Amino acid sequence: MRQTILYLPAQIVGPLAQMAAMIVWTYYLAPEALGAYAIVWAIQELAGLTALFWWSAYVLRYVAGLRAPEERNRLDAMESAVQIGAALVQAAFAAAAVRFVVDIEPSVHFIAATLAFTLTRNLASHFADRARAHAEIAAFSVNQIAGSLLGLGLGLAAFAVFPATPETLLWAYAAAQAAALAAALPLMRWRLRAPAIDRALLAGAWRYGAPLVVASLLFWIGSQSIRFIVQYEEGVAAVGYLTVGWWLGLRLTTFAALLVSGASFTVAVRRIAEVGHRAALPQFAMNGALLLAVLVPSVAGVILLGGSMVEALVAAPYRAMTGMVLPLAVAAGALRVFKNHGSDQCFLLFERTTLNVWSTVLEALATVAGCWIGLKLGGVHGAALGCLVAACVAGAASFAVANRLFGYYLDGRDLARIAGATAAMSAVLALLPPAHSLGGLLVEIAAGAAVYGAAMAALYPDPVRRIAGRAGLLLARR
Repeated sequence: MRQTILYLPAQIVGPLAQMAAMIVWTYYLAPEALGAYAIVWAIQELAGLTALFWWSAYVLRYVAGLRAPEERNRLDAMESAVQIGAALVQAAFAAAAVRFVVDIEPSVHFIAATLAFTLTRNLASHFADRARAHAEIAAFSVNQIAGSLLGLGLGLAAFAVFPATPETLLWAYAAAQAAALAAALPLMRWRLRAPAIDRALLAGAWRYGAPLVVASLLFWIGSQSIRFIVQYEEGVAAVGYLTVGWWLGLRLTTFAALLVSGASFTVAVRRIAEVGHRAALPQFAMNGALLLAVLVPSVAGVILLGGSMVEALVAAPYRAMTGMVLPLAVAAGALRVFKNHGSDQCFLLFERTTLNVWSTVLEALATVAGCWIGLKLGGVHGAALGCLVAACVAGAASFAVANRLFGYYLDGRDLARIAGATAAMSAVLALLPPAHSLGGLLVEIAAGAAVYGAAMAALYPDPVRRIAGRAGLLLARR
């Protein structure tokens, strides 16, 4: 809990800024422009996963164990070499993808903006992971917050001066991400060194990360293929209409999960080192319960308040499609987040990374099939529904394998308490009249959060007493 609280500012501000930005851009960008912008985001993610994720995963898992100065020096020199190679691969990939995939005729300006956005964002994401591995909270927070929050501010400022185009927005975010890196790197245990390839280090990193490259690519298919399938069938404008609800739903569930999962991986790693793999299973159960405690009420709240949210926040041209897609997206996102931070994380910590590959193979195949079939039968709304069905199938399979092979479990008492508190919250929200303004929506959200919090406090009296007692002692000392 202490580690989670330390990570909390970065876990809250960055995702909130991204969600706010998606709402704001509906008032500036036409559907075609918003669709092109969303596709560039997907291309950027794919470029990073292809070229850099294997190294980021290795660093996150093992860098904290490097104690000797010569080991850290070797890693920093290898870091420089990896980043140079990854930048070249990402640049070539992103330029080709924009040229041949996006359903518009890209200009040199658009390609340049895409490259700047892709390289700065993936570099910032990698160093945020490295900072998290060392528990360097300040550097992690700067990287997570500045890119998103400053990007929103620079985007608004740019639109006041320049045309509201995807290029303008991409340059604004690239500038923000570069500024975040410049501020965060001096706060980290990292020093720029001449690039040098250490064969032993490279072999170890690739051995651990290579299966995750395949898994990450398949994961990207599960989350982003809907945009490209919709673009292929319906055009880039349809992607713009879809993106608002789909992006908000996935970001909302990711945001909810990050409130409690920011420290869970590193804490679980420590528990395994201290007490062994099997004895660490209660830590997995606790992490899973914390995750569900924020995901379940989030999904219920969006389903109940989705109409009010869309009316109060989203620009008129996007409201109809967003209202249909948002509940499906948030449910699919919650299932995928729990799979990734719950049962699939078990595979990583038990060092069975090939299971992650098979888990994401199933998810990717199910998502593509479900999305395509849904699109043919029910248009864009049907595509989102097909992705939700795929998330259900993949999540159930991952949990079953983790339980069977490693004993992964969830405490039934926790599930019952979470269900009871969510039911109480849902009953109150169902009785409230629909909100037609931002102020009314905030009141309803606050009411639901208060009821859920009170119900959870009543159902977990011992932890509440311990936290209150420690808070009282801290205040007394101050």
